[in-house]
Amino acid sequence: MTTLQAGQSVLVTGGSGFIGRHLVGALRATGARVRVLTRAPEAVERLFAEGDGHDGVEVCEGDLLSAENVAKACADVETVFHVGGLYKFGPRHAREMWRVNVEGTEHVLAAAWRARVGRVVHVSSTGVLSGGSRKPLTERDFPSHRPRWSPYRASKWEAERRALDWAARGLPVVIACPPCPVGPGDEGPTPTGRMVLDFIAGRFPFSARTGLNFIGVSDLVGGLLAVARQGRPGERYLLGQENLWLDEFLALLSELTGRPPPRVQLPWPVIALAGVFGEAAGRLGWHRPGEDRAAECRICLETALKARCVQFFDCDKARWELGWQPRRPLRDSVAEAVAWFQARLPAAAAQSRPARAAAATSPHHHHPQGGCVSAAAAAELAAEAGAEVHGAS
Repeated sequence: MTTLQAGQSVLVTGGSGFIGRHLVGALRATGARVRVLTRAPEAVERLFAEGDGHDGVEVCEGDLLSAENVAKACADVETVFHVGGLYKFGPRHAREMWRVNVEGTEHVLAAAWRARVGRVVHVSSTGVLSGGSRKPLTERDFPSHRPRWSPYRASKWEAERRALDWAARGLPVVIACPPCPVGPGDEGPTPTGRMVLDFIAGRFPFSARTGLNFIGVSDLVGGLLAVARQGRPGERYLLGQENLWLDEFLALLSELTGRPPPRVQLPWPVIALAGVFGEAAGRLGWHRPGEDRAAECRICLETALKARCVQFFDCDKARWELGWQPRRPLRDSVAEAVAWFQARLPAAAAQSRPARAAAATSPHHHHPQGGCVSAAAAAELAAEAGAEVHGAS
């Protein structure tokens, strides 16, 4: 057991990402001295230079791929939260993900060992878990072999194995696995945030039979702090809140925005076909005119295959061992996310008002590319459950 208290020195990798920024804010509230390893120091300065100034946050410019940068960042800290990482999908990104998610994690673990850090929290992903039964997955459902046909999951699997190996050597490292976080400040946006944004903008005419677990970002941060304080080295903790079918989550978005939910559920063969075409397009470097090239990997074979899975989780271990549980209704966190996106997209917000809802009862009212967008979002969320916690490495 460790403590997080005023004056303690804490390193956060990925501190400018969605989860990272909320974690840094919570750590600052405890009075901890926070250091952030980032490739984008200007982003960190912008995020944390408001209100009480830049006090409490030390910016350490560097990259997870540099063992020297990581060693410098770990010097003289007592706790490390390794949140930084990369999520992309498809074979063309496999090498890049391996370097960041595996080799970068190895750099953090080795540097923490040499610096004699008192506690390391390795933030992984619930998306790496798998099981053959219909029961919600638990911490025990970690695959015995590295996943095939899934470069992202393979990189996260290997990173967890590295963490467990270091724990066996005596490094006090604990693994935290979040699902799909939601809340304000999702600048990326993450896949969950992108789905909220697509819904607000009217680009979600179809749903899919996908099961996911969501958690409010503030409650997730509370879980990460609980893992640091109470977690047992070498153990894995799932930090989820509510298991929802995609239709249920879209119905909640409908209540909050006034837009009608999708009436048609895409069968998995359609998503699979989209995955085949997406895979081919990604390999060829093709994308639609005006489309962000970063969106190329939203749907591919990897995400399409994962869309068949029900990503429901049993998080009782975290509740019993850590004394932690989410405090806020998920609806409140989703409402904050909706309001945050609407405030930054006036046009989309106007379209989402109830007064416009009556005119939007037909799927044909939506964006002409909406079928592809919603298929991609369903597949992407299933594959990325938990992946989106990461920020800039």
